[in-house]
Amino acid sequence: MATINIPTSPKEDVPKEKFHLDVLNFSQTSQIQFGLRLQDYKKYRQYCSKRIQRLRSQLRKQYGKKNYVNKIVIGEETEKQINDARYLQIALLKSERAWSYAMDLKAQFEKDNDSRIGFHMNRRFGKASRNSTQLYEICKLVADQYTIIEAHAYSSWMASSLSLVKLDFKKALEEINISKTIYEKLSEQGDHSQKELYQKRIEETEPIIRFCLYNLKNEKNTTSNPISKSTLTIIEQSLEELNNQEKKSATTTTTTTTQVIQWQSKSIKVDEKLDEKLKTFNEFKKENENKLPKNSSTLDTTSNISPIFNVYDKLVYNLINCETIVKNDLSNLVRVNLKNKTVKSEIEEQSTKILLAYIMYHKMKYLYERNSILISMMQKVLDGEKVDESAIKKKVKKVTWNDLVRLSSIQVKVYTTMSESRDTDSNKEIARDQDAQLILLKSIRLYYIAVCLAKSSKFSETMAVLDRVLSNIQNVRKTNTKNQQILNDTNELESNIKKQRSQIHANSFIQQLSENQDLKNQMSSLSIGGGGGSSTDKSNDLISGLDSFDTSFLAEKKLVQLPPQLQPVQAKPIFFDLAFNNVTFPSLDQRKKGSSTGTPSKSLFGFWGRS
Repeated sequence: MATINIPTSPKEDVPKEKFHLDVLNFSQTSQIQFGLRLQDYKKYRQYCSKRIQRLRSQLRKQYGKKNYVNKIVIGEETEKQINDARYLQIALLKSERAWSYAMDLKAQFEKDNDSRIGFHMNRRFGKASRNSTQLYEICKLVADQYTIIEAHAYSSWMASSLSLVKLDFKKALEEINISKTIYEKLSEQGDHSQKELYQKRIEETEPIIRFCLYNLKNEKNTTSNPISKSTLTIIEQSLEELNNQEKKSATTTTTTTTQVIQWQSKSIKVDEKLDEKLKTFNEFKKENENKLPKNSSTLDTTSNISPIFNVYDKLVYNLINCETIVKNDLSNLVRVNLKNKTVKSEIEEQSTKILLAYIMYHKMKYLYERNSILISMMQKVLDGEKVDESAIKKKVKKVTWNDLVRLSSIQVKVYTTMSESRDTDSNKEIARDQDAQLILLKSIRLYYIAVCLAKSSKFSETMAVLDRVLSNIQNVRKTNTKNQQILNDTNELESNIKKQRSQIHANSFIQQLSENQDLKNQMSSLSIGGGGGSSTDKSNDLISGLDSFDTSFLAEKKLVQLPPQLQPVQAKPIFFDLAFNNVTFPSLDQRKKGSSTGTPSKSLFGFWGRS
């Protein structure tokens, strides 16, 4: 019969409520914090001894020579004498101390192969199994149902460790399957932090089961889950009692159900305070979601856009309220973990970070859509198109290219945060499109910077920035994105850059000519004919000096001379008929001879005489 060394005390009050102890969380936290992270079993054993002594001093149940200690057999009187949950911690730490001592001896035995160390190791494993069974028996008397189930799984785990050392693989397989079954049932209940603990424990059972099955492969009638029906019925009954208790507590405490958020392959329960904020956000979203545009590029910006901006601002405001609550919870968890970190608190901190990523993703999503509409409207204003200027004047008084640079910089930060907080369950195509979109946003921001530099007459810096934009465009195409909107925006940006490059190149050349007098003189001396241009050939307009590189027209900025100089022009054209050169006329030589030799007739008809 299992026993526990608890001194008798007169007049112990019967506890009104059952005690609770997170067996797995307590043991795993102690192991990680005090030595087992570096496989230092001796340090962990020393910690368990000091902790047991400290708990006994707190309970004023120290063992000494003066006081008589009575070994109480676990039974009806045990429930009266155990009036504090710290007695459960003492029983658990006794089992952990024996187990850590056994693991330390096991490492020495594998190294030296000493039989005495092996005997000592077996005794320590046996003591650890007995203490874990003792913990289970005590929990059945004074603890709640959840603690009883966890203690059962823990005692089965310790029993399997003892059976493995004794090479009783059949018993070890049965005990480890009992522990695994309990942890699998518990992982289906509870919050996210408890599921993580149980899942890790289940993963640790897999190699032990495979090892036992490998050693039992020559035996007949061996199964991977050799749990007796009676044990399964006990486990199912205890789990049913646990479910009934949870349902009763849920109905007595509150009638509303908190929502569960699925994000980054995790399911996280939301507390009441955050649940209220999320409900207000979801209600407002359902009411006003129809007002939001599906695509900002097809939005009619000439109509009234102010209600759309108001909806976006309200959605972001609700998400900011949720963000402040989650950040406060996260800062409290970080502060607690700095002083006393546990496995459960670490998992709670991770789940809170995932919850914060969920809120940040949706917040940045609405901010990105709102800023995209605002940037497109500002671009149209600078291009001279008509838009709803009342919505823009609420944001900025006068639209400039510097405003576009500022907004595009904000867009890059917003999209970066959104891509970092995105759901990991998204497929590769979505992730590829997001990477391409981020590069495109950076390219658009550089393009706006280049326009501002061009307005400041910094043409060399502008050309360098545009070259960088072209290299980014090539990187966008290397991502092999199939999103048509991204490809159209990339092509439009590339065409705008080509227009800007030709204009900036001409402006930079004019600037160099106006600033550098030597270059101006050298260019003025050049001509197409090869000879140097004289000072008399200089003209004040561009049309009259096409055959030379004279730049004197830049002073007055003339293309043609108005009014033009007068030039002599023929009054009539020489030939009226275009077929004159192709027509053969009759010969008139005879008439020319007759008129030169003959004399006119003096008769009445002599005027019409014949020759």
